[in-house]
Formats: sequence, C-alpha cells, structure tokens
Amino acid sequence: MPPGRKRGPANADMSLTHNILIVDDHPITQNGLRLLFASYQRFTVVGALDRGATVGAFVQSQPVDLVILDLNMPDVRGINILAEIVGSRDMTVIILTGETNLGEIDYALKLGARAVVSKADPSDQIIAACDAALAGDIHISPHIAEALGKYQQPPVALSSRQMAILHYLAQGESNKEISYRLSIAQPTVSFHIAELRRKLDVTHNRKIVERAQELNLL
Repeated sequence: MPPGRKRGPANADMSLTHNILIVDDHPITQNGLRLLFASYQRFTVVGALDRGATVGAFVQSQPVDLVILDLNMPDVRGINILAEIVGSRDMTVIILTGETNLGEIDYALKLGARAVVSKADPSDQIIAACDAALAGDIHISPHIAEALGKYQQPPVALSSRQMAILHYLAQGESNKEISYRLSIAQPTVSFHIAELRRKLDVTHNRKIVERAQELNLL
C-alpha cells in the first residue's frame, strides 16, 4: 500500500445515523447497496442518482454524510464530480468502482476520496470503508491497495480544495469558472492559486500545471 494510506479499524460513532447518497448509473448496484445498508441501523440511504450532473445540487439541498461514487458515470466524469463536492463542501466520498484504471483511482485519492472499494469486493469491505471514512481514516480494499503499491506519494502535500482547483486549472478553466464550480469567492480561488505557486515553487500561474504534472499530482 502506498505510504500515508492506512487501512485498519475505524472509530466511527456507531450510535449515529449517517445519511448516504449513492451515485451510480447501474440499477443493480443501487438496489444491492440499498439492501446492504438496510441491514445496518447506523446507515440511511437518502438518495440514489444515476447522473453526475445532479450530485452538486443534491448535496446542497439536504444533509449528506457520505457519498458512494462510481467513477464511470454516463454524463460527467466521476473525477469531476469528486473534485466538485470535495473541493466545495469537503464531502466524505468513497469510490466504488468496477474500473481497473489504477491511475484514475490514485488520482481520486489525491483529490480527497476517503476510500476505494472494488465492485468485485465482498460487501463487508463496503461497510468497513464507510466506517473508516466516517471516522476520518482512509480505507483501500486489500487487492486495490496491492495494485496501487507501485504509485508513490507526491513530494508536495495539497489540501483537497487546492487539488480541486489544480484539477480545474489543468482543464483550462478560469478563476471565475472555478469559483462557480466550487461555490467559493474568486478571491478565495486566487488565494489558493497563490498557495499552489508557493508549494510548487513556481513564479507564474501558467507554470502551475506543468510543475504539478512533473510531480505526478495530475
């Protein structure tokens, strides 16, 4: 498992009820997760979405403690959904994926995903991931952790919001567009971009993405 990514017993408060949003376009997966969580009093599924474009509005409209997200959505890249809800609201997100694109899974963890579980994993891995993520830990299912072993942690530590801003800078978006996507003020975006310049040791904004790529942040 890559350094800094721990997996172990969670300390989540089992007496609380946690609201879960499922984001997956496969009805079988949605129904399976609903049945799974129905067996645990501490979890309540408050919604299941089959389109990524509606996730931001949903998490703003009602309390959501945990998002279970498939990276392979039909309308919006799962990575973009992750960047938006983690960068704007610091959401706790678990990646539940059937994908084998390890580079994208590694990037999801850099963006702030709290756990990664494969759809091929047993159901107890999903529950373990939920408990760990809600306790503030990072959980990666064993066989995914083994596959990710070749990836090295980048030498620069960025916050989830800074990673989200970097993600959108790499897509060519302006400060105004990033401000809108993350629901934060433009001066806040400018502040974090200045922090990116400082942490990446570059003097111009146009060098941020280039340096981030050199450091394997993107």
